[in-house]
Amino acid sequence: MNPFTWLEADMARHMLIEIPLIVAAGAYLAGFAPARVHAAIARFDAFGLAGWLFAGLVTAFWMIPAALDAAVASPAMNAAKFASLAAAGLALRSSSRRSPLVLEAFFVGNFTWMAATVGLVYQDAETRLCLAYLTDSQQRAGEGLVIVAVVAFAAWLVVRVGRGAQWDHRGHRGITEDTEKNPELGLAGSVNQRLD
Repeated sequence: MNPFTWLEADMARHMLIEIPLIVAAGAYLAGFAPARVHAAIARFDAFGLAGWLFAGLVTAFWMIPAALDAAVASPAMNAAKFASLAAAGLALRSSSRRSPLVLEAFFVGNFTWMAATVGLVYQDAETRLCLAYLTDSQQRAGEGLVIVAVVAFAAWLVVRVGRGAQWDHRGHRGITEDTEKNPELGLAGSVNQRLD
């Protein structure tokens, strides 16, 4: 049996294993992208806002029951799911290099709230919200989404504390050698130097 068929046969596996794996794969593959790709993205995403927004919209879309149904029923929609989620992973990795702490906190907090809310809705719904999945699978997915929400927020906090030394006094993370040599430049200064 195709492993993707197995993952997509159950709503909990689809949402809690397959979707995060695709995002993680996109983030991993972003590490192999040439520097010019990241530089091109940085020109319109200087503070990471566009990347975080894109990733947030993509993950929100794939939490919609009708979107999951469409992905299971249509190979074209399933391909769009893979492409959009991988692109979201790439955007997250690229944007996290440039984004200020407060921006990341907003989007991570928004994801946490959204995933937990959707999880509670899935648990409390008395009828099937996804036509492709049974009610018990929907409830397991809901329970898992609440857990994922809490774990994702906690993991983000641990990563931020672990990399806290890379932040300057204004809450910006340095992204270039210029910033490491002169912390007073901060993110905006390093971006301006790169654009000059």
